[in-house]
Amino acid sequence: MKKVVIRVPCYNHEKYVGLCLESIATQDHPFLEVIVVDDASKDKTAEIAERLCRQYGFRFFRNDRNLGVSATLNRMMRIAGDHDYVFSILASDDIMAPKAISSLVAALERNPDFIGAYGDVMLINAEGSELGLMRSDRVSGELFERVLFSEITIPRTWFLWTAEAYRQFGSFDEQMPLEDSYVFAKMARMGPICYCGSRIISYRKHPANTTANVWLIYEASNRFLESFRGEAFYPKLRSLYGSENFFLLSRHYKLEALRYLTDGLRRPFRKQFVAAILNLVGLGFIVDRFTRK
Repeated sequence: MKKVVIRVPCYNHEKYVGLCLESIATQDHPFLEVIVVDDASKDKTAEIAERLCRQYGFRFFRNDRNLGVSATLNRMMRIAGDHDYVFSILASDDIMAPKAISSLVAALERNPDFIGAYGDVMLINAEGSELGLMRSDRVSGELFERVLFSEITIPRTWFLWTAEAYRQFGSFDEQMPLEDSYVFAKMARMGPICYCGSRIISYRKHPANTTANVWLIYEASNRFLESFRGEAFYPKLRSLYGSENFFLLSRHYKLEALRYLTDGLRRPFRKQFVAAILNLVGLGFIVDRFTRK
């Protein structure tokens, strides 16, 4: 039976961390090494997590100061013992679906030449009510360029990777504000990825999400883009990210958004372009009406 490492970085999630760890404890895959690191939370997250880790037999550590997600994940991999697979990350406010790990492991066992597996992601709100599945084309194969250039859409955060591929990945760039796309891009270039056919995660959307911070996403997007400078496809990727930044910034950072107007005009019939124009002229409530779940 293959051993799986699951890493749970925690920060100020006292309301949710118990549900997160319980969802791991009820997984049916028997060989798990669960590493939980509190990143110097200011609430009772560490106290709750440490108590539950003792109860469930998980390994618990606490950073003396706040290091950020990427540095904390690097610390977790230094702590981890021998293993066959690595689950990319489980944030302490999210919930792992029943049988998630066994489904991902089974997918990789069926596809021994593949380096990673993913599944469906359910969006939930702060209270845990389901909002619907995250969009996904549910495809398998060589996905790097198809995802990079938005030809297909899959969740980029929650994967089970083979240990060998993860060793080749190395470590996180600790200066990268958001690690998801960076990790996916580096890993997906190494080999094919498969869809496992089932739900694996409930992803909680609430005001404290890192992904609610528009400027942080913008900075992370630019740093991610610059990691490909020198590649033959860089100009095409820069144009694509420019059009996405036009929409991203159009509601709250209008002057900055106008820097990317030219890129946006290259794709004038995309829904994002129309939404960005509505945001810029103060009609963002129309966008909200059509995107609200």
